Amino acid sequence: MVSRRTVLLYSPHFVAPEHRSGPTYRATPPLSHLALAGPLREAGYQVQIVDAKWDTDWRSLVRQNHDRLLCAGITSLTGPAVSDGLEFATFTKQLRPDLPLIWGGWHASFAAQQAMEDPRVDIVVRGMGERTFVEVVQAIETGDPLASIPGIHYRDRGTIASTPDRPPEDINNFPPPTYDLIKPERYVVELPGGDRQAFTIFSRGCPFACDFCLDSRKRWLGLTIERMIADIEFWIGYGANRILFYDGNFFLGRGRLLDFCDALLARDLPSRFRWIATAVGKRVAKMDDDLLARLKRAGLMQVAIGAESGSDELLSRITNKTTVETTLEAVRRLTRHGINQHLFFMVGYPDEPPDALERTLDFVIKLKKINPTASLFLNYVTPLPGSEVFRIAVERGHLEPPRSFADWARFDYMQPNLVDITNNYRRCVSRFQEFLHLAYPLPGRRRLPAPVRRFAQWRLDHRYFAFPLELSLLSAIRSARAFAGA
Repeated sequence: MVSRRTVLLYSPHFVAPEHRSGPTYRATPPLSHLALAGPLREAGYQVQIVDAKWDTDWRSLVRQNHDRLLCAGITSLTGPAVSDGLEFATFTKQLRPDLPLIWGGWHASFAAQQAMEDPRVDIVVRGMGERTFVEVVQAIETGDPLASIPGIHYRDRGTIASTPDRPPEDINNFPPPTYDLIKPERYVVELPGGDRQAFTIFSRGCPFACDFCLDSRKRWLGLTIERMIADIEFWIGYGANRILFYDGNFFLGRGRLLDFCDALLARDLPSRFRWIATAVGKRVAKMDDDLLARLKRAGLMQVAIGAESGSDELLSRITNKTTVETTLEAVRRLTRHGINQHLFFMVGYPDEPPDALERTLDFVIKLKKINPTASLFLNYVTPLPGSEVFRIAVERGHLEPPRSFADWARFDYMQPNLVDITNNYRRCVSRFQEFLHLAYPLPGRRRLPAPVRRFAQWRLDHRYFAFPLELSLLSAIRSARAFAGA
């Protein structure tokens, strides 16, 4: 009889196929599975991580190993990750119909009931999985009932059952990421200009209340400074001189930030790497000059800020974390201290004020005039399961709710998700971003002649996007260069 003590963890593609070509996409490590694998190994199980971004031959890997698997875990985000995960589940079930498939991640956690209606989902682990997932695997191995395990959906004699949520737990109780299960060098990407960037995460949760987010109103949980430093030194050891922290909200607690800076400076790490982290504009706007100067000396090079919208009316509805003025002040303060910014905006919100898009575009131009090197990104609102945005969009007829778990794959933050987004709205968003890149090229990117940049700035200021001949010309030049280099 084959001994089955191996757990396979599958990390699916999380964007549509047309967006999978960039090197930074492939450089995102399977962070959730790296966190799960440590507790599993402590419990005596062997773990194999399969990352679809790199393991394009995952079918061969599954075919070779399926007979010794105890179970498989699949993480999920709203959108293409659902269909990719279901593709993996379909293939695996064909090889081993009896193999338990355990789903987790944000999407399955908030759409657990619907997920369980799909025969390719056997169990859903909701929320933090380090403790729950291990208990589920142990129950599968021993044949014990699942009813006593908090935080899961499962089938009980053909009926979908659920247990109460498991309370959050200090993440320092769990082992460090199991980097030996991946090839870390894959996840260090070379950027234009020569920097080599890695990605990591040090905390979970966010205390703010945002209608579009699943992480809102959650208890914030962070690693100790010692564990953070050890992780940074690990990635520096693999050649990274720039690290992006994926924390939803890194800049919480002035004392903690000062301790972090002191730890970096004591080890002279700012001479070896720089870092990027996410902040709330309201917090940054209140940072004193001493703290900002210390962060700069400690290697902070860029702050990612969720600006969300240029409409204060809309912001007052959807979030308590920012206003237009607090974002402007945050950008002013960071720019004065030589810390760059990356700002995220959302468009296509259900029942947004009629002038919300225009105000957002105006806001972007204001920010660019404060700091021309700031990078800005406009994405379409994605109604996530369980979010207030989803409830409003369905209730008011802006969205046809997914009728099955598989239907969630149609959502895409790069495209409109609401039925009443017009072609003119879409065209305005698209062309605005294209002309923004022409008018304000980011450092390290090819600069176009000054007359082209000035004309693009005129278009942005006057919001005139008709007859975009320069975009067609630029596309032709790029195609010719690509052909010549082929």
